[in-house]
Formats: sequence, C-alpha cells, structure tokens
Amino acid sequence: MGKRSDRERARIGTAYRRQKKRLPVSEQEPLPLWPEKVEGGRLVRELERYVQSLRDESAHGNRQLFLDDVFLAYLLAFFNPTLRSLRTIEDFSQTRQAQRHLSTRRICRSTLSDFNQLADPTRLEPILMSLRAALSRKSAGQGRSDLQGLVKQVLAVDGTFFSAAADVAWAIGHRNQTATSRYRARLDAQINIATWLPEVISVPEPGEGEAKSAAQFVQPGAIHIYDRAYGSFELLNAHYELRPDRTLEPRAEFVLRAKSHQLSFTAIEDHPLSEEQRRLGIVSDRIGHLIGSQGYPAPSFAVREIVFVKEDGEAVRLLTNLLEVAAETVTELYRQRWQIELFFRWLKCYAHFDHLISHSRSGVLLNFYVVVIGVLLMYLHTGGRPSKYALVLLGMVAHSGASLDSILPILRERERQCERDRKSAAARRARKKAASQ
Repeated sequence: MGKRSDRERARIGTAYRRQKKRLPVSEQEPLPLWPEKVEGGRLVRELERYVQSLRDESAHGNRQLFLDDVFLAYLLAFFNPTLRSLRTIEDFSQTRQAQRHLSTRRICRSTLSDFNQLADPTRLEPILMSLRAALSRKSAGQGRSDLQGLVKQVLAVDGTFFSAAADVAWAIGHRNQTATSRYRARLDAQINIATWLPEVISVPEPGEGEAKSAAQFVQPGAIHIYDRAYGSFELLNAHYELRPDRTLEPRAEFVLRAKSHQLSFTAIEDHPLSEEQRRLGIVSDRIGHLIGSQGYPAPSFAVREIVFVKEDGEAVRLLTNLLEVAAETVTELYRQRWQIELFFRWLKCYAHFDHLISHSRSGVLLNFYVVVIGVLLMYLHTGGRPSKYALVLLGMVAHSGASLDSILPILRERERQCERDRKSAAARRARKKAASQ
C-alpha cells in the first residue's frame, strides 16, 4: 500500500476527531491561542493511526477522559517545556493548537489526576515497539566496530530516582547524607548501547531492589551491563535456565561490576595476559566459581573475573559469564555503561523531566512511556542515529532554544563528520593490523 499524502492524512485525522467529538460546529465556542509557539504538532500527527486504537469507551463506562487524549496531551507537553504541570496542561487543552489533536474540549486537572491512577501504560507498548523498529532499521550497521563481533544486543542496565511528594505511598523512602528522609520514585531502564534505544522501562513495586527488579527483565540472547548496585545471586541466576536433564543453559550474558568485598570468588584457572592487555590496564583474568553460604547458596555455573585499572588509578572488578570473549572487549563493554547515564540526563535535564506530575505508580510509568516515545519521534525526525550530539541539540528544542527544523542541518553535518571520522579510524586500524601481520 502506498504512502498517504499529508493532505490525505490530515483529512483522515480530522474525520476521526470529528467522529469522537460529535459536536456541531455551531456549538463550538471560539478558542483562544496558546501564547507561545507550540512544537511537535507535526510529529504528533504522525501517530494518528496508533492513537485511534487507544480509545476503549466500552471498558470504562461513563468516563469522560480516555487514553488517546491523555497520551496526545502528554506528548505535546513533552515537546513544550512550559507545559510541566496539570494546571498548564488543563489550560493548554482549551486552546486552538491543542484542539487540533484532542477530542475533548477540556482536560480538567482533577480528572486527569484520577485518570492517572487507572491508566494502563502497557497499551502504549505497540507504539514504542513500532517506533523502535523503525529507528533500528535506520540505524542498522552503525554499531561500534569493536562490539560488532558479538552479534548480540548489549544492554546497559540501571535505575535512577525522581523526586516525588512525601505522601506518595508507593514511593521509595531513603536517607541522604544529612540523615533526612526523602521520598522518590525510581525508574529502571535498559538501553541498547548500539542503537541508544530503550529496550525496557519500568517503575518497580514498593521496596523492590534494583537487582530483584532487573531479574524480571533479563532479555534472552542479550548481554546485560550492570553496576555495583546489582550484585545478587538471584539476578545472576536469572541469566540461566534449567534444562530437562537438570543442567543449566545460559539464556543471556552479563558483565557485572562487583565491589571488592562482594560476591567472593575462588579461581580454578588463570588466563595469561598479553603485553597489549597489560598496557590497557588489565591486571588479572581468571575463571572460577562464586562462594555462597548455607543460607545463601552461590550459582553453580562458572564465572569469569577480570580486574582492570582505570586511567584515574581506580581498580575495577568485573564478573561475567562471557568466558571466550577477549578480556579487553569485556572491559570495553563495561565502559559503554555510561550511555544509560546520558539517557537519564536527558530525562532530568534536557527533557525537563526532573519532577513527577502524577502521584500514582501507573501515572508515573505512563509519563515515562510518553517521554520515550517523544525521544524516538525526535530521533526519527532528524533521520540520524541517536548520539550525544543529537541529545544536546534536541535538548535545545526541549528548552525552547531552537526548533526541530532549525537543528536538522547542524545535526546532519555533525553526523556526517562523525561518520567520516569513524571510517578514517577503521581504515587506520586495518592498516595497523596488516602491518603487524
């Protein structure tokens, strides 16, 4: 089926919205204009075919607010940093710019607050999957050359806290260095380091630790990169499955940074190190087993321990079930974990997602889903692979410092230069390898 023209898509969208409104033109009062330029309208219209599937009137009785309108309102709020509270979203919903997309004449903040408690964020997953697949196709073949030989997904796993109101019952209470209790909601995420796309986002249950939460989302066939907070036998065991003959079979791989006193290890084999590995700071490479206790039995599978020293002199201890991969590749995999920190920086700084406008767990997760969809739409609009340059420039859009159209030439030129540098670096490595042989 051929692509629809912009005019045809606009006609279909208008017909859909009028069908939902069921209001004669004579009954519609003149609408005010939002005082500032509204970004993202064109991107929102691109999701029209998905939005139609979000309305389910029969399942909610007499409810006057539905997921399609809430999703569109939140998505427009993502693209416009002045819309950062329920009150401003209510005011914006009654303007001419908002009514081009919404089917309701007003999104009342109290109704929206009630809706957040009943929302089912998983209904947005088909949109996430479709956008992620589209961007993956555009990003094919653009992964890092030193990781391409693994031919697998490499997922950086971490969690971050967002400020929440003290009366949020499900928020996680913890104490800071001043012994003051603070209540926060935690977002757990898994970011694909080859494509910079989120593969998993979740808001854990009350009191659920990061390792326990991550154990529920181990992705078969992927390599998971964990930091020190994830040292748990339960999590490591989740990367294996028990076969009918009672033997363990790996279903996923992991690289875990372990504290020096955490997850005790006994070696049964030492791998000799090359001069190049020593030059890269690798101190030891051993295979063995973890040591448990009577009440806390250790995994039975073999584990590899690699210790390397960073540029600042800090020793890093890694545990992994990648037994055949070069030690320097394992250390490089762990170094790529910083990319998830960049994703969280986007949410908190560039995307202005530094506070929560919902007090319910489902509402918080709904907001996170919308933010990720917004990020994917912006990536697709720029037409390039997600990168740190894209985050910075798209951050300018989130701060109203630039428009999407104005940053495109800058971003495309930057990506062209980066691609040229990548090819030059690959050619130098190939010449160096040929000369050494």
